[in-house]
Amino acid sequence: MAITALSSIALALPQAVPAPAQAAPAAQKPGISCAIPQEWSSCVHITTKLDRAPAVGESARLTIEVASRIDVSDALVRADLPGALEWQSAPAGWKTQELAPLLPEDGTGVRRASRTVDLHKGQTLRYTATVRGTSAASTSVRAQVDGPSDEPVDVDTHMQLLSVGASRADSYLGLHQRRNSTALAPIPHDTELVPSAPNVKYRPVSADGLPKPHSDDPSTADPSLQALSCATGTVGYTDQDGVAHPSRNIQVQAWDDDTVGDDLLDVALTDGNGGFRLCFENGNDPGGQDLYLRVVAENGLARVVDEWFLGRDLYFFQSGQRDDIADGRTVDFGRVAPGDQALNRVLHAFAQADDAQAWTPGECWDARDTGDCRRMEIVYPDDDSNDNSRYTRDDDTVRLEPATPDDRTDTVHEYGHAVMDDIYDDDFWPNTENCSPHQMNQTSSVGCAWSEGFANFYPMAIYDEPLYRGWNVENTTDYQPGDATEGRVTGSLWDLMDPPGEAYWDDHQENATGAIWDTLLDRRSGTFREFWTHRGQEGHDVGPGPLGALFQNGIDYGFRNPLADGRALTRPTPEQQHNYRYDTSTVFWSVTAIRPPANVDYDLYMYDDPDLQQLLGLSLGTGDTIDFVAVDSAVRGMGDYYPAVRRPALEPGGGEYRIELSNPSRLLVSPATQTMNGNDDIVSVWDFCPGTPGGDVTLTATPSDSSQDAELFLMDSDPANPASGVVGRSGAAASSTSGGPGQPESLTFTPQGGCYGVVLVNRAGSGTYTLTRS
Repeated sequence: MAITALSSIALALPQAVPAPAQAAPAAQKPGISCAIPQEWSSCVHITTKLDRAPAVGESARLTIEVASRIDVSDALVRADLPGALEWQSAPAGWKTQELAPLLPEDGTGVRRASRTVDLHKGQTLRYTATVRGTSAASTSVRAQVDGPSDEPVDVDTHMQLLSVGASRADSYLGLHQRRNSTALAPIPHDTELVPSAPNVKYRPVSADGLPKPHSDDPSTADPSLQALSCATGTVGYTDQDGVAHPSRNIQVQAWDDDTVGDDLLDVALTDGNGGFRLCFENGNDPGGQDLYLRVVAENGLARVVDEWFLGRDLYFFQSGQRDDIADGRTVDFGRVAPGDQALNRVLHAFAQADDAQAWTPGECWDARDTGDCRRMEIVYPDDDSNDNSRYTRDDDTVRLEPATPDDRTDTVHEYGHAVMDDIYDDDFWPNTENCSPHQMNQTSSVGCAWSEGFANFYPMAIYDEPLYRGWNVENTTDYQPGDATEGRVTGSLWDLMDPPGEAYWDDHQENATGAIWDTLLDRRSGTFREFWTHRGQEGHDVGPGPLGALFQNGIDYGFRNPLADGRALTRPTPEQQHNYRYDTSTVFWSVTAIRPPANVDYDLYMYDDPDLQQLLGLSLGTGDTIDFVAVDSAVRGMGDYYPAVRRPALEPGGGEYRIELSNPSRLLVSPATQTMNGNDDIVSVWDFCPGTPGGDVTLTATPSDSSQDAELFLMDSDPANPASGVVGRSGAAASSTSGGPGQPESLTFTPQGGCYGVVLVNRAGSGTYTLTRS
């Protein structure tokens, strides 16, 4: 979750009216936020503390503290004891109940105590209880506070690892490589090993850097095939749901037990099914090798270690011994996993690192480091007072809290920080001002939002799901807008890669290992905006498609939503201005129109430049009038135009609207023509060139269905005045709008030469309009 450095309307002159500065397509809705302390992960915080680890039959005091930076009504607080512990006296006022096991280390079941409380800002509640050991086990005590919010800003959990022993000497708090049992145990025959992430394809890791076999036994002068013996088997682990998975790319060692100094016979990494085959000379040890295996949480790209005051111990797990292996024999150790249920999280954290490496392009974490890969250092569990997992840059170490491997998004988020640091060669890091603490939906700083936003996105890309620690970035509209909010950056990266078609703006999809990763590798971006600039400099697409994915998430880097002839678009309330673009390539009239929700006023502006500084025209009809702006390219010239939709400052209403461009390049030549047949259709335009001036002409639009409500307009321009080539609704030369649903609309005018624009608006209804001239 963190990065730590251990060292520390005036419209009289339309051309002069620029567009307002853009921050986001939608304003933030009211939500929960707070100033989160550095060691917290949300606006509420819960901890458990045992004064000691009780032995079987002995008692210990359990203290549960709940603190809050916000007011939360009806928060559910609960504490779960595993089968190895029981409530001798639960906290006063708490209800207790017996549950089935929730985690593999729960044994026979869970004893839960819970209550509902109101939390108040700045308050800390403290509860005490007494627990008693009932059976020896390596296990955990958990607590959780859960508020009513839909987002995880009022949720927190805590896990305390411990071993309940038969005696005091065997009972201790924490998890220790030197004290917990590292024995491998058989996986039951009826247990299926299923891939932990089916979408992540297995990719073998190089064997470079593995220890070399060594032996002080004399080698046979002429080893024969009969003297070559092998060990086979499969390594797995159990996750928090009790599901068994193969452990891929983990190191397995074959050893010979000797009286003085054991011999390392062979080393290999497991395959995609967790399988291994180790072979070695057997004839150089009279009577055959005394064989045992070690599973070591290490390969060339990652390793998991236990940190204590004298240093770090690499986790390994050891099998039982098979003595006097016969020449040429293959010994199958079967399917094995750590026997200590709590230690399965070591292999789980290792497997999540393997998922990350399998997805990440290149042989190394940094694809440019071919042949000289950094090995990710992972400390588990991190037992200091900080309750957040984190990556510390000064020693290039990922530190995982006890329960972190149970949530792969939390684990791989920290791996994402490590990968960015490796790619940036340890000599550059975004300026993470106002980043400790930080919150998914709140503004921090542009540097913090980039580094954290990328790390949030990393597990999403790997596991192909838009989740991070309970946050779903498929919809970020409740988040504070802009690229200084990490959730907005995360959502933007996600929407660049996820399938297109998400309402309202995301119509783009790309491979996350393509443009995103290529830019990350080749540049040193300190902010998301800088990353976007670098992306363009790398020759990758920064056009309307990708920009729409960003705009979907409240980041506007100049998105101008393309409009196409006859394709009406549905868009949300324009809390902030919505900007569009279209191009004309013929000397005909074109028109852009918007249909607002009932009884709501939205306005339409037309600009000449993508920066929205040169206003050409506008339409400011009141109420739910269908505003439109028409452009005569015969007068204005062909080129690009930029419509913009705004909600007036004093308009309280809102809702979806539709916008449509009619740019068909067509002449009204027949006495009668037909157009429109759907409720979604808003506007059509024709060029009408009556020829010789004089003589009245009548145009009539007749609906085919009583639901249709037409409006008919005649647009005119002056060839000698290019500015007259952009005309809003109120500037029409003639109009007919009062007929009402099911009635025809007619207008009569006297042609003065040249070509006119005939605009037909469909206020409502479905059916065909017949446009006649007489």
